[in-house]
Order: sequence, then structure tokens, then C-alpha cells
Amino acid sequence: RGHYNNVSCVLFHPRQELLLSNSEDKSIRIWDMAKRTCLHTFRREHERFWVLTSHPSLNLFAAGHDSGMIIFKLERERPAYTVHGNILYYVKDKFLRKLDFTTSKDVPVLQIRGNGKSHVYSMSFNPAENAILLCTRAGNLDNSTYDLYSISKEPERDGQVPEVESKRSSGITALWVARNRFAVLERTYQ
Repeated sequence: RGHYNNVSCVLFHPRQELLLSNSEDKSIRIWDMAKRTCLHTFRREHERFWVLTSHPSLNLFAAGHDSGMIIFKLERERPAYTVHGNILYYVKDKFLRKLDFTTSKDVPVLQIRGNGKSHVYSMSFNPAENAILLCTRAGNLDNSTYDLYSISKEPERDGQVPEVESKRSSGITALWVARNRFAVLERTYQ
């Protein structure tokens, strides 16, 4: 469950209920303080870790090891997005949004399915079918899923964001490869 050798440094996350620890077992572990479970483990092959620090205001962490240091982030800061013509589709606050570059109009298109704990990692838009694939990644790649949404061509009325049903399946990522076909990368076939 935990480290296999001496723990050399522990750091409280500055803004979340997380604990970061590193060890002579050549690993950095990220712990959920509420659940008391390990969320992520990062390893190096030949270097033991000795020290951890965090940037005071940015999402940056540094860890010192035998032959130097690494700088890393725990979360992705860039939202998933795709561009088609003069339209930018992106994900923000559990909504798929559309920004028209010609009019600078930014509107929500649909509400994304899910509880908000897993973040949309990538997306692929199909203009022929007016459909979009949204890929979410959990801490464990085996729990990654993709959702297929059909986007309504009619403009939204009264500022209401439509509730759209999606088709969900497991897969690390999904991309459109033809007019009405998409490919899915699954961990079992790597």
C-alpha cells in the first residue's frame, strides 16, 4: 500500500486535501487525506527521491533525486478543445461550450454527463454527423471512458442548456476516423 523504503519527505498540497510523499524506494506517491488512499504513484528506475516542494501560487511541484530534480504538475490546466472552421468547442464547468470566432459569442451547447470527479481529457468533433466524442480519464487508466454526444443543430431557446443523452463505453481515447466511424484505444489491446 505504501512506500517500501524510508520516506524522505512529505508535503501537504497547498490548495487540496492531498499529501505528497517521496521515498528511497524511487517513488513519489499522491495520497487522498480524507480517504487515506494512494491516488497516484510516480517512479524512477535508478534515482531515490529526497526532497519535495511546491510553488506558492502555481500548480507546480519539484522533487529532488540522486542525479537532479524533476518538475511536474498534478492536474492538467488546459481544457479539452477542438476547432472546426470558425468555431471552438471546449469543455468548462461540466458544459460543452461553443465559441464563434467571428461574433465572439460564447454559449453552452450541452451539459456533460458525469459527477464532475473525472475530467474530460480529450475530444474529437465530427462535422458531418454534428457529433462529438468526449474522453474522460480517471486516476486508473482502466476506468477511462468515452461519451458520444449528438449536438442539436437548432439554437438553444431561453438560455436553457439541453439535457442530451450520451452513449458511454470504456476506452482510453476515441477519435473519428471516417464520416460515421470512430476508433477506440483500449488498454487490453496495447
